[in-house]
Amino acid sequence: MRVSLLLLLVPQVALGQGAVIGTVYDSLAHAPLRDADVWVRGSERHAQTDRNGRFRLDSIASGHYTLFVSHPGLDSAGLFTLAVPVDITGSDSSLSVATPSLATLWRRRCGQELMMRSDSGLIFGFVQDVKTQAHLAGAGVLLQWLRIVQTGPTNVQTQPRQLTVKTDSTGTYYACGVATTMKIGLRAYAQRDSSGLIDLQLGARGVGRQDLTVALAPAREPAVLRGQATTLEQTPLWSGRVTVREGGSTVINDDGTFTVRGVAPGTQWVSVQAIGRAPTGQAVDFRPGDTTWLPVALGPVAVTLAPVRVTGQQSRLLADFEDRRRAGSGLGYFRGEEEIAAMASVRSVLSSVPSIQLVRGRGNTDFMVLLSNPSVGGRGWCAPPLYIDGFLADWDQLHTYTPKDLVGVEVYPRAASVPVQYQQVSSGCGVVLIWTKYLK
Repeated sequence: MRVSLLLLLVPQVALGQGAVIGTVYDSLAHAPLRDADVWVRGSERHAQTDRNGRFRLDSIASGHYTLFVSHPGLDSAGLFTLAVPVDITGSDSSLSVATPSLATLWRRRCGQELMMRSDSGLIFGFVQDVKTQAHLAGAGVLLQWLRIVQTGPTNVQTQPRQLTVKTDSTGTYYACGVATTMKIGLRAYAQRDSSGLIDLQLGARGVGRQDLTVALAPAREPAVLRGQATTLEQTPLWSGRVTVREGGSTVINDDGTFTVRGVAPGTQWVSVQAIGRAPTGQAVDFRPGDTTWLPVALGPVAVTLAPVRVTGQQSRLLADFEDRRRAGSGLGYFRGEEEIAAMASVRSVLSSVPSIQLVRGRGNTDFMVLLSNPSVGGRGWCAPPLYIDGFLADWDQLHTYTPKDLVGVEVYPRAASVPVQYQQVSSGCGVVLIWTKYLK
């Protein structure tokens, strides 16, 4: 069964035979929908919208048709393919196709008018028994996120938010009033069992779909994850790491393959990272006792600003860290391998550094890092960029490491004191540098 948002689209009449000219508008993103695929059922005619959302389909005979529009952005919002009835009766004419607006979806699915605020998003999907594929009525879905509120000219505060919703008789849930700009954690509960914690960020459209599966007792046999990590050019990656958030972790082999055993069945969050590559994470459904194959392709790290490019060997990066540590210029704080090894967790390592504040994340072990900003009298806080082994990284990656994986930590509170190759003028914040044993 596919869950979908009902699209109330009025049939269009194209007064023409020959070319069908039209535009597609994304009412959720408030912009024309570019690079959308448009085609007519029963015809071989296909077209792609330009940057203004315009398309043209030539040589369509008179008759009653269905016009289809698909786009990856609509798929991620859970709208999938739009279907519009079209009657073609005369000469060339123009059509207008639009997705429903967020306000329209709120009225239909939330039973109220949309109030524009930071928590105005909508998430929907179904909850399913991973073994039998049955949809689970009355299952619970817990959604958690953080709201960052400015409490003064130089202070911010994080406010944990959460919402619990139930599935209806078809196993479908709708969560109204969630964050659109912050990452949201979702977990499904059925009887005494649950899925793993899954990440979802809505973005500009404010709508997203996330289906979840739960393995009900006694069908809780551990599963196995196998796969291969490659570049976008299909070259095997090596020395990366694959982590099941609520399970095991492993290093990627020289041929790009990996195996993680003992994975809890149901939907789990799997993250993959490798030096010089943009990390990725995705929800994966694991059936009890089965092996799941997961191919992953990692693209290069996106560089937004790089006045100096680091081209030295891996050992050179660690040597540079040791040089800065021995210099002890007073511009930053350092923790070496000996100090780190005695600490219980990466959280403890960071907590030991002055100027860092750790605030609670979505889960019991999750946290966010804020850095004191002396440029506003030492009373302000900002979210610093994170570099792992010299490459810009996502803070979520840090939770996959333990102190035994690290050889050094550098924290620079002032943006002006950051080593030039790691400066980000646009952030206005300091930086945190993490060095791991994978560089040795």
